[in-house]
Amino acid sequence: MAEVYLVGAGAGDVELLTLKALKILQKADVILYDALVSSEVLEFAKESALLINVGKRKANHSKKQEEINQLLQQYSKSHSIVVRLKGGTPFVFGRGYEEVRALKEVGISPTIISGVSSTTSVPESFMIPLIDRMYNDSYRTITGHDIKLFSQIVTSYHPRESLVVMMGVYNLQKIVEHLLSVGYPLSMRLAILSKGTTPQAQKILYTFREISQKEEDFFTQIQSLTPAIIFIGNGI
Repeated sequence: MAEVYLVGAGAGDVELLTLKALKILQKADVILYDALVSSEVLEFAKESALLINVGKRKANHSKKQEEINQLLQQYSKSHSIVVRLKGGTPFVFGRGYEEVRALKEVGISPTIISGVSSTTSVPESFMIPLIDRMYNDSYRTITGHDIKLFSQIVTSYHPRESLVVMMGVYNLQKIVEHLLSVGYPLSMRLAILSKGTTPQAQKILYTFREISQKEEDFFTQIQSLTPAIIFIGNGI
């Protein structure tokens, strides 16, 4: 029976890779990796390892999720150590448990190796605290790629809660419009954190008032900053 691992590659900076992840990468016979996994991380693989790009980016999916599940099942039958290498950590917006279910269908219970999640490490890399007793007591992490779901989940404003919005840059205008409609003030601050923890990292700050006054071209241009996190809250 093959050993199969779902491994978190961290948030971009190769040095955020955990020692446990590094050790299994060096042993793996097959590595199925995501689009956001750094090429530097893949350099830890042994020379004979089979490296397969199964990354999914907006409007550019090299493999559908069902195909990835099938590949995991297939390689678990033909190789000894199989790694599914995922950006961040496997169970945070990574569809990791769908892959667990697929493996369990063929009698394999994979080992999970957690990674450093971008939901926490990216804001911290820009010196943005998720919790600061001066400003907030909680934060909420939410995906922004489906504005209908976003609107159903965030239904009110609390001045001492911050939002970490993943995959929301393409819906930035609609996200701000919705938050204003449920009571967020025009003075609320928003940070777009682009390519966090990498040498290309940049932080851009706006207020909701400034965002609400932008023309359509602005929202088209801002899409070039992906991958990016939207941080919304006081104290930034």
